[in-house]
Amino acid sequence: MYVRRACLCLVFSVAVPFAVAAYLSRYLPYELSPGDIVLTSGCNHAIEIMMAVLARRPGGPSQNLTWITSLTLATPGANVLVPRPGFPLYEARAALGGLELRHYDLLPENGWDVDIEGVEALADESTVAMVIVNPNNPCGNVYSKEHLGKIAETARKLGIMVISDEIYDHYTFGSKPFVPMGVFGDIAPVVTLGGISKRWMVPGWRLGWTALTDPKGVLRKKKVFESIIAYRGVSVDPAAIVQGAIPQIIADTDETFFLNAMNIMREAAEICYQKLKGIDCITCPQKPEGSMFAMVKLDTTYFEDIEDDIDFCTRLAKEESVVLCPGTTNLGPCFVVTTTANRRNQPRSQVKQGDQSESEGMEENGGGAARWRISRASTETPLAAAGSLSIRPVLNRIFSFVDASDPRPLLALGGGDPTASACFRTAPEAEEAIVDALLSREYNGYSPTVGVLPARRAVAEYLSRDLPYKLSADDIYLTSGCCQAIDVMISVLAQPGTNILLPRPGFPLYEGRTTFSNLEARHFNLIPDRGWEVDLEAVEALADENTVAIVIVNPGNPCGSVYSYDHLAKIAETARKLGLVIIADEVYDHLVFGNTPFIPMGVFGEMVPVITLGSISKRWLVPGWRLGWIATCDPKGVLTEAKFNKSLEDYVNITNDPATFIQAAVPQIIANTKEDYFNKIIDLLRNCADICYNKIKETRGFTCPHKPEGSMFVMVKLDLSYLDGIHDDLDFCCRLAKEESVIVLPGSVLGMKDWIRILFALDPTSLEEAHERIKSFCQRHGKPEA
Repeated sequence: MYVRRACLCLVFSVAVPFAVAAYLSRYLPYELSPGDIVLTSGCNHAIEIMMAVLARRPGGPSQNLTWITSLTLATPGANVLVPRPGFPLYEARAALGGLELRHYDLLPENGWDVDIEGVEALADESTVAMVIVNPNNPCGNVYSKEHLGKIAETARKLGIMVISDEIYDHYTFGSKPFVPMGVFGDIAPVVTLGGISKRWMVPGWRLGWTALTDPKGVLRKKKVFESIIAYRGVSVDPAAIVQGAIPQIIADTDETFFLNAMNIMREAAEICYQKLKGIDCITCPQKPEGSMFAMVKLDTTYFEDIEDDIDFCTRLAKEESVVLCPGTTNLGPCFVVTTTANRRNQPRSQVKQGDQSESEGMEENGGGAARWRISRASTETPLAAAGSLSIRPVLNRIFSFVDASDPRPLLALGGGDPTASACFRTAPEAEEAIVDALLSREYNGYSPTVGVLPARRAVAEYLSRDLPYKLSADDIYLTSGCCQAIDVMISVLAQPGTNILLPRPGFPLYEGRTTFSNLEARHFNLIPDRGWEVDLEAVEALADENTVAIVIVNPGNPCGSVYSYDHLAKIAETARKLGLVIIADEVYDHLVFGNTPFIPMGVFGEMVPVITLGSISKRWLVPGWRLGWIATCDPKGVLTEAKFNKSLEDYVNITNDPATFIQAAVPQIIANTKEDYFNKIIDLLRNCADICYNKIKETRGFTCPHKPEGSMFVMVKLDLSYLDGIHDDLDFCCRLAKEESVIVLPGSVLGMKDWIRILFALDPTSLEEAHERIKSFCQRHGKPEA
């Protein structure tokens, strides 16, 4: 019952970051606020965000949209100091973003303390930050308060910020207590990375955070927080059901749980250390006092035929079925990492072969922001432009115009989440599947990077129902929602000089990710008076020898269109002719209610390779669960031959996974949801689409070129010649919010100036009221008829 209450309770207010802020503040000499906290999809995601924010990115033309604010990044050519040995995700993420890393040593003879002199020797005027990991992965050490103070003083002296990876906070069982680096936030600005994965033993739940532990406000003055938010705008969210459980998890966990866990870890560490001392070829310079690991020195001269740490680990796995991590992976050659947290007599079938997915996870001249090496960036940067191309900042601005004194309910038709209306309820079978997965206690840990096998198999079978060939589990890569699927695809395709074809109007995350990844986007038009079909002549004119793919969204967001079999066949033939891969965004698959049935693009996989992006979010009405997929619909093996699948695997190895217990629920969700549930949702959407379309026709100043037949949206053309004093679509939306407490999305963010997108997936009564308010607004601002 506790799990059901905690994990199915959705909290979309300040309560969640407030709970995290209060938790961290217990151990600090000052109070954090919810505004200091940004929730992430695990600590891996927090690392990704910080490396992206600090990365040197070549500039590009800014979009200069009116709602864009200036953001902050590191100075071009910046470098960051990271520990050696260290957690390799920092290295991978920095390499992906073009950020220079410089490695300072941890000293085994000094209990793996930071080589302070080495830090000072490495730093120069382009150094902006140093990373520390405490308690430490992979060394198992815990820094004393005195040593942390020296690190803070060194950072202050050098004028750099500290990124403190504290995913193992309070995971200590030796003589040193855990002291957060934020204690010294008044000496040097600190960004703390953390999460619930280790202390609560739920690494697969993927809930982490970044916290500005910076009481002097240096990082806010330097706009670092705005840069973090900008990246989040083109990134993923942690699963909403996990977010919603956080306040209760933090408040209700009994202290004896933590005490028992540390007693077990202390015993395991002692066993590990004593056993290691009895092995001739191994030296353990530091008895582990925290985290779950020990770093041991391998004496390769002891062996006749072992070349190095990788050879040792490979042969140990083969001959003894014992899997260790070679120190080379953690930038410590001829060392080996062993874990102190392992099940006794763990069956060989439960060992995740090759899966390395553990996450670790002032005024001028007076200590003020000006002296710290984090500079104001130009708006002409990919992150600044990419963050601005998200729907969220636009809607946030529009929401800010709402009159709080208006007694009428706020009616939001600007987003894409129908679950705010009680009539669009999640399938009960899906909720039961989640609870069953949680109560089994088998899916709190990490998943393989490509996803849990039964879930991948279930998705393959689900998609194969509508295809003339069968997909296998190997064709499926699970992602944290369809947003992450987009991130993965754009990142994999982004090569110097290449371009991709995107629809206009389209989903702006594609634009944001291509901008951030320096992949050129070329836009083909969708034709309103032809049911928003693709302008295929324009596609052929846009493509050249550097074009790698074309994106289609079907059923259409934002247009509500559904493509016919014949039109999809023409798209496939055009792509084949041009030698392009098709990325088919089918997140709204089967949400159709007009005369045109849904046909997956993968039907034409024999003609052209298709990569399908999908999710359980829309059809099962669980957008906050963040479970999506990439499916390679390629029966001729073109993508495999081109090693595209290998590129996909390489990228997902350094990104975050969907929550494991949600993955585990997928087979039951797909198998048990009754067809009646889907039929009721389709009937409801059909009714709402009729209401919306008919109300639009009654509203002077509005034109709807095509009645929606799928998804949850409709595009409407504004006739500004009728509306007196309304300058553009953004002005319309802001003033509508202020005067009528109705939110719609300006078409500019979708590439369609002076259009608006309206969500019609709302309870019918509220939908009718919203349109009556819109009609009243247009009448009030309309020019007199001639």
